[in-house]
Amino acid sequence: MYVSVGNVSVSFDIVGSGPRPLLFLHGWLMSKESWHPLLKHLPMENYRAYLVDVRGFGDTDKPPTGYAIEDYARDTLRLIRHWNIRPVTLIGHSFGGAGALFIAAKLRHYVDTLVVLDTFPGGGAPSVSVITKEHLRRVEKLVHRTPEHRLPEILNRIWLQAFYRAPDSEIMTKQKDAIKKITGHVLEQTIQTNLTTNIDPLLRHIHCPTLVIRGEHDRMLASDSEPLQQISGAHFVKIASTGHYPMLEAPDQVARAIQEFLMAH
Repeated sequence: MYVSVGNVSVSFDIVGSGPRPLLFLHGWLMSKESWHPLLKHLPMENYRAYLVDVRGFGDTDKPPTGYAIEDYARDTLRLIRHWNIRPVTLIGHSFGGAGALFIAAKLRHYVDTLVVLDTFPGGGAPSVSVITKEHLRRVEKLVHRTPEHRLPEILNRIWLQAFYRAPDSEIMTKQKDAIKKITGHVLEQTIQTNLTTNIDPLLRHIHCPTLVIRGEHDRMLASDSEPLQQISGAHFVKIASTGHYPMLEAPDQVARAIQEFLMAH
């Protein structure tokens, strides 16, 4: 299904028929398909999940420009208004989690509760570990020196290296499909967004109930640093034996943490 927001046609799925709306924002290089394993473990009779391919990814449009954090926030706001799901529970992973943080801070009356998985407030944030920033710079260099015909192979390798538990074949197939749909200009601009975004000054403005989920062995995010501690009252859960993608590596455990959090709020 598709919906137009501004000048972008957004691909989306809706799962569940419950009264409580959940809006899911996927991570870099990924698509809305990355959330389906998690939904199998949530009581979807209680929820109505809106899964979107964010601009530049999956089957959503890939305009020539417009990949700053503000552009993603604007798209999300328009979707919330279009579906009339305000206030909503925002759930974001990594790149999508940064967008969720931005929205929860700047548009507080639109967000009921917030769940972020293995995310950080941008590569330009002073609170973010040097290890994480160096990882982002290495990815940038690797992508820039890779010939175009080899990019899908390299992007899949980057994606796979962030796992602790190897993904199954179905997840691998869907991810390869997602990577094939990414264009060079989207890669270039979203890498810059990853490197330069700084949400640190906004974190203290997040006042909604917030759940921060981390994979125990996330090599992308340094374990000795937790920039999201700046969010007042945030609840932190570590998912054992998982890497950067806990919702794919241990969807049952992540679903349990989210369900307990949503029931409490």
